[in-house]
Amino acid sequence: MRHGCTSFQNLTRRDFFRIGGVGLFGLSTPSLLEARAANPRARQMIILWLGGGPPHIDMFDMKPDAPAEVRGPWKPIGTKLQGLQVSELMPNLARSADKYTVLRSVNAKGYPDEGQHGAGAAWSWLTANRRDRRSNSPKFPAYGSVLAKVRPGPADLPGFVTFGDIGRESYLGPAYEPIEFKLDDPADRLTTMLAPAPMDITALDRRTELLKSAEQHLRRLDKEEPLIAGLDRFQQQAVDLLRSPKLREAIDLKREPTKSAERYGKGAQCRRVLAARRLIEAGVPCVHVQFHGFIGWDFHGGQGTFAKAVQLISEFDTACAALLEDLEQRGLLDSTIVYAGGEMGRSPKPESTVGSRNHWNDAQSILVAGGGFRRGCVVGATDKNGAYVTDKHYTVASLGRTFYELLGIDADQELYTPDKRPVKIVGEDAPLIQEALA
Repeated sequence: MRHGCTSFQNLTRRDFFRIGGVGLFGLSTPSLLEARAANPRARQMIILWLGGGPPHIDMFDMKPDAPAEVRGPWKPIGTKLQGLQVSELMPNLARSADKYTVLRSVNAKGYPDEGQHGAGAAWSWLTANRRDRRSNSPKFPAYGSVLAKVRPGPADLPGFVTFGDIGRESYLGPAYEPIEFKLDDPADRLTTMLAPAPMDITALDRRTELLKSAEQHLRRLDKEEPLIAGLDRFQQQAVDLLRSPKLREAIDLKREPTKSAERYGKGAQCRRVLAARRLIEAGVPCVHVQFHGFIGWDFHGGQGTFAKAVQLISEFDTACAALLEDLEQRGLLDSTIVYAGGEMGRSPKPESTVGSRNHWNDAQSILVAGGGFRRGCVVGATDKNGAYVTDKHYTVASLGRTFYELLGIDADQELYTPDKRPVKIVGEDAPLIQEALA
């Protein structure tokens, strides 16, 4: 198991060229940035957002030698990666450990809203920038919005799709906001911040055909010609996208072979992950999946217990392992970043005998895979109780800069908000997580 090779050993030829700002053979930093942009290692991204704080000690950072009240009720099991153990609740990811890297030393310590739920904490992780809920807090674009602007996909597909609401703030303008799919009982809806009205869709959860629902919605829109005529160009583009056969085919899960679909699991959350893979396969640059809602992974104060963890961790294990396997088989894993994590970890010591763990910002585990990340690697370490980082500490900004490095995007590039305000993609200077790079 690789616990973090030295930075020198992980330097690429590009890194040597960039040292000092002027490379060998007269290559300058701008020239190297252009070369990186022309040949990115990753071209697409899937975010599996485990909002609320997945319990790292019960998943990827097991502590079998810790006191009983810390280690929890589940035993560690071996994986395909020698030396790495994961929870017995994750047998599928245990078999897939040669496809991903576990980051045990990245956290938001010192960031606004650290260890708390809410838009501030989540957006720090989804933008790679410090963010809090105050009105005067600087705003930065989400990964998906940056990709939609800088690395747009096919014209007949959206640049950024979300399953679940991640907030409606126009950092770069409406053209780069996501088309949002909601799969929440009892009424599943496809909505977009750009379209004039929500579109009812039941295909992804109640197994009716998306095509029928889409056509009914579009016929309804066609009868409202004055409304359509009044749409600005971005709204019209959104309506055109909803008419795209490629988009409608990608999110029609009835087109997926039954055996293939069943590998992702039975719940609506698992079908979101399947839909994400189909959208990536179609060419969408970024897909964000809210896996069990905004703070579904909350495990304290009556919000959840070990019993709740069994369901969430098991569903994540099934869906994530199937996603990695399918991307690999389709030749997409090397060009697609998969990022799974939440805004915090969980306290080493449970609050009660039923196993509810409190918020914990000093340590957590993140899964990254594909797109130039090492396979079968563990970066960083925590102490004997999984409470504090003891090796290779990195910030959220380092994680984001590493993503953009692999995507061939200059994290120091300035983009412009609708009011013409320049904003760096990542405002904080921070080192790359070199140990995680292939």
